[in-house]
Amino acid sequence: KAEAEMAFELQAAKTKQRIMEEQMQVKVVERGQEIAVQEQEMMRRERELDATVRRPADAEKYRLEKIAEANKLRLVMEAEAESEAIRIRGEAEAFAIDAKAKAESKQMTQKAAAWNEYGSAAMVDMMLDTLPK
Repeated sequence: KAEAEMAFELQAAKTKQRIMEEQMQVKVVERGQEIAVQEQEMMRRERELDATVRRPADAEKYRLEKIAEANKLRLVMEAEAESEAIRIRGEAEAFAIDAKAKAESKQMTQKAAAWNEYGSAAMVDMMLDTLPK
């Protein structure tokens, strides 16, 4: 009877041990599934973060870079246009001064020719015109 009781207790202990092993195995599987679910949740959050924060931030960065490039290009083009306008204005002023000088020179040459043509009589007439009356 003691032997049978011991055999029963031994069998009960083995069964209890198998049950505990199965429970541990279930816990290991459950823990593995929890880890897999957590990993999937992390990946979902990562994708969500990508869609809601990173991509819009990258798009905004790209937009701001393009605006900055456009502003830089506009400033360079404005400076080049101003430089060209100053150059053209300078050339126009130089042309006007040159034309005026040539016209004055031609006028003086014509006066000198007229003086030579009229001679001293014209000089006397001119002097008389300048005297007070």
